[in-house]
Amino acid sequence: MPVKKFLIFAPAFREDDGGGVVLHRLCALLNELGHEAYVTRLFDGEPVYPNNFIKPLFTLLRRGVWRRFSKYKTNPAWSTPVLKSPGMPMGDDWVVIYPEIIFGNPLQAKNVVRWFLFRPGFHTGRIFYGQDEYHVDFNDFVGDFYFPGTYKSKSILNVLSFPFEHYNLEGALSCHSREGSAYCLRKGKDKPIQHELRDSILIDGKSHAEVAAIFKRVKRFISYDAYTAYSSFAVLCGAESVVVPDVGVDKEYWYPDVADRYGVAYGFDDSEWAHSTSDRVLLRMKEKESRSKENVRLFAEHVMGYFDNKEVC
Repeated sequence: MPVKKFLIFAPAFREDDGGGVVLHRLCALLNELGHEAYVTRLFDGEPVYPNNFIKPLFTLLRRGVWRRFSKYKTNPAWSTPVLKSPGMPMGDDWVVIYPEIIFGNPLQAKNVVRWFLFRPGFHTGRIFYGQDEYHVDFNDFVGDFYFPGTYKSKSILNVLSFPFEHYNLEGALSCHSREGSAYCLRKGKDKPIQHELRDSILIDGKSHAEVAAIFKRVKRFISYDAYTAYSSFAVLCGAESVVVPDVGVDKEYWYPDVADRYGVAYGFDDSEWAHSTSDRVLLRMKEKESRSKENVRLFAEHVMGYFDNKEVC
């Protein structure tokens, strides 16, 4: 059986795009472990119907122009070689890894991994996956989700890389000198605003250096996105951190592992918990980051075994 190479569908690297960062990081760790892995520019599939083929055709043409003339950025510190023009269909010697937002199988790959970086359908409002795919969750986002005809891994693929060089107490104001607040919307942009916006700074779209400078001078950070590392980054910079809960999601379901909640208040009435556990956040984050490589090793071993055994069957 051929040794399988990995191709990861990923957007251009951008430090404030958490999903893109972990896709590029997965590629780098696979290469560090001795596998052959590449990234290629992410594009989405399109449903085509007999009475609606003009829009998909226009999308295809627009995508071709965009791919030709826009620069695809990677992180120069990581081993993430780019496969610019992957052939189709992708044969048996490749495993193609799509994030959950991708519709269908654009590369017509024989061996498909679907990595759930968030809940399926949340960003796009649609779900269309293929048969015999290998599905793996980033962090227990999908719970009991199962797509018919696919395999759902019992393990998670948690891959993390944190910019600790920005998020720390260097140059941070004391708690008595801090004023105002900061907030982010991101995946929580549809939630009603629950805090005073006067003297509150929106961090969405800012660089890590800019966000860290803000965190080091404000009193509180409020995240309307329940699942973003910025909530923990704020704690590392000495700010209070509050997550506005998702409707119908209690604290235990939000993060089943209590250690994942360290330092962060789930709602405005949870500040005592956040304060009492804030000193544990840095160690917890470093532990999770260090486990990423082992998570990737086990993932690669299981995936190749899955697709090899599927061929035999």
